[in-house]
Order: sequence, then C-alpha cells, then structure tokens
Amino acid sequence: MFLILLVAGIVLWLVATVTGVRHNIEHFIGDLIASKFHFLGLQLLRAAAIGGLLLVIVGSAANVLMALLYNLISDVVGGIEITVLEEDRPNSPVV
Repeated sequence: MFLILLVAGIVLWLVATVTGVRHNIEHFIGDLIASKFHFLGLQLLRAAAIGGLLLVIVGSAANVLMALLYNLISDVVGGIEITVLEEDRPNSPVV
C-alpha cells in the first residue's frame, strides 16, 4: 500500500509539473506571502518515503503487540465460545 501511494504521488507530481499546476500553486503561495516560493520535489519525496516507512514499521509493531495482548487475554479469560443448536421438530406444520 505504501509503495502504491508513493508511486501515485510521484505520478501526480509529474502530471502537475507538466500541466503547469505546480507553477501556478507556487506563484499563488508566493503572492500570499510576498516572497519567492518553490516546492523542492526531492525533499518532499524523501520526507514522504521516510515518513511512510516509519508509519509502516510503527503500524506493524502495533499490530503485533495487539495480537499478542489479545492472545494473552484470551488464554487467561478462556476466549469466547459460540454454540449453535438446531432443534428438530418432527411434526411442525409447514408455513
């Protein structure tokens, strides 16, 4: 999922650059703050890659911890058991 989002971000960045949308946004923000403003593409890509990788690692560790806690609690409490019974009624009228 992380790689798909990263590749989609790169594709959208290239499309925005080719169509001039990125330049228009940079010009608009530059007018708002009365200064020159430019997006630095490689720094944005690096930050997105590092941030996404950290989120993947932290999310995986959190999932492992939650699974461990669930299994420990299930062992102590006994878990949940569901039993389904089917009653046989031989002379019940058909509706």
